[in-house]
Parts: sequence; C-alpha cells; structure tokens
Amino acid sequence: PQPSGCLLESQGSLCPICRQRITHETGWNVHHKVKKVMGGGEELSNLVLLHPNCHRQLHSCEAGSLKKGL
Repeated sequence: PQPSGCLLESQGSLCPICRQRITHETGWNVHHKVKKVMGGGEELSNLVLLHPNCHRQLHSCEAGSLKKGL
C-alpha cells in the first residue's frame, strides 16, 4: 500500500490535531515530525497525516502548543 494508506490506518483514520476523520473529501497533508532540513527522513515513523488546515495551524506562530508530540 502507499505510505499515506499505511499512515492513515496507523492513525485510525484520525487527524491527531483535531481528532476528526481524514477522508478523501477532507484531504490531507503529510507532516514530517522532524523537519527534513533538521535531518528527518521519509520513514513512516517520522510522518503523520494532518488535515490541510490543521497542518497550516501547526506551522503557524499561533500553534506552538499543538506541536508537542508531532
């Protein structure tokens, strides 16, 4: 299966930020827990699927508290 399918299954089809289902309708972004520029790789343990809006929030200044564990 494609990596997004494995990730989606391992996450129980839920976005870890908002805890809502990730579907084709909602869309998703792949987030690197450790940024590639900081040495993070493409292994599944370093990736998580997020809703596009949740991903934007995670990277915004206002979302510092959401970054714990992601």
